[in-house]
Amino acid sequence: MEDSNFENNKTSDVQENKLPESLYDYTDNKVHSFVRLSDKYKDITSSALTMLIVGIAGIIFMILVFADIIPLPINASTAWLFDSVMGGIFIIFIIAGIVSFMHAKQVKIDAEAEDKLIEEILAWAKDNISKELLDEGLDLREPEEILYFSRADKIKDLLMHQFENADEALIYEYTEQIYQNIYE
Repeated sequence: MEDSNFENNKTSDVQENKLPESLYDYTDNKVHSFVRLSDKYKDITSSALTMLIVGIAGIIFMILVFADIIPLPINASTAWLFDSVMGGIFIIFIIAGIVSFMHAKQVKIDAEAEDKLIEEILAWAKDNISKELLDEGLDLREPEEILYFSRADKIKDLLMHQFENADEALIYEYTEQIYQNIYE
């Protein structure tokens, strides 16, 4: 009787060890999604502008409250708390907006370099990657889906070899576009 309990516990321990910890255990895809820096620049500038507008509008509102142009029904003993907290928040918004604009300048410079690299990658691929090169060594009788993955891997390898310093996510992003330019 004791032996069967031991065997049951042993098999359940083995089964528990086989379970993956998360869904990421099923994939080896470690490439993060790619976001163009020019798009990131637009997002940063719009966020910075929004923070500045909210901060400035809040400070103007606070000035109008101090001047009693806009009366607030707040007890005088707690008004200082409201004024200091709201004033602090609006000042933080203004500072965050200014810092975001400063960060956006650097992102814009990096975005221009990235755009130039993307143009270079696409031009190089147009001149150096052909159907013949990609189909070399492939069994063209295989299903189109299998051929796609083999060809895409070749494109990635060629790009990674030619542009060693390029971001891996950028290479993966433009592999699809290069494939479509060649085969469609």
